[in-house]
Amino acid sequence: MLLRLSNDFRRTMDLSLVLDQEGIAHEVRRVGDERWALWVEDEDGARAQAAIAAFDRENPPEVPRPAEVHPVTGAVASGVAFALALVAVYVRTGPESAGSPWFERGSADAAAILRGDWWRGVTALTLHADAAHVAGNAVLGGLLLALLARSVGPGMASALMLLSGVGGTFAAAGFLRHDFVSIGASTAVFGAIGSLAALPRQGRRAWMALGGGIALLAFLGTSKHADLAGHLCGFVCGVLAGKAVSLLPPLRNRAAQASLALVTASVPAAAWFAAFR
Repeated sequence: MLLRLSNDFRRTMDLSLVLDQEGIAHEVRRVGDERWALWVEDEDGARAQAAIAAFDRENPPEVPRPAEVHPVTGAVASGVAFALALVAVYVRTGPESAGSPWFERGSADAAAILRGDWWRGVTALTLHADAAHVAGNAVLGGLLLALLARSVGPGMASALMLLSGVGGTFAAAGFLRHDFVSIGASTAVFGAIGSLAALPRQGRRAWMALGGGIALLAFLGTSKHADLAGHLCGFVCGVLAGKAVSLLPPLRNRAAQASLALVTASVPAAAWFAAFR
């Protein structure tokens, strides 16, 4: 007889262990991609049900928190705003050049960051070497931010992306290289990939999402001229930040999301103000 049908493999194996301890013969069968069935002989059905009921009372199954899905409009708006902001800053600063005060004061010079130029960890994310550089980060970053905003809201997604980008820049400067200068939003873009990979998924999908994020890091972040250290640190910071946010109560208040987005948007402006003080 069919005793239990579940989409939680770990719980099914726990129940199998309970039956083993009771000396009840049983079989675990896979049903489809994400479901497992527990079968016992008909004559053992009553005893097996009693054993499992006792286990359920002592160890109630966790009720998974339903995945948050925020409105498409806000998610798309956040992605478009990110892309337009990068392009707007590029139009103002122009491409990378030796005499540009923007790049002199705003690039992520690891040695300068370690000397106390904290703003460089933020301002460098807004600078790009040429039109192709900014276009790639604007398109990919805007898409990833929109996807992240669908899960955690536009304000939280923006904060995660900035936090992981800045954290990745600081981590790369402090732990991996001390004589390197980098620019571009790609560290934050890979932070968004890491956060997306770290958000809760049921069963094997968690590992599939993380594996997909690592694959994107390898495919997009290790080209000849790519800042591999920054990409890797941004990705790791994104994973850690996404995991931390997944443990918090969801932020459903639209006003709070909007306020968080405004605060996040003000950080680069404050960093540039500090750079030219």
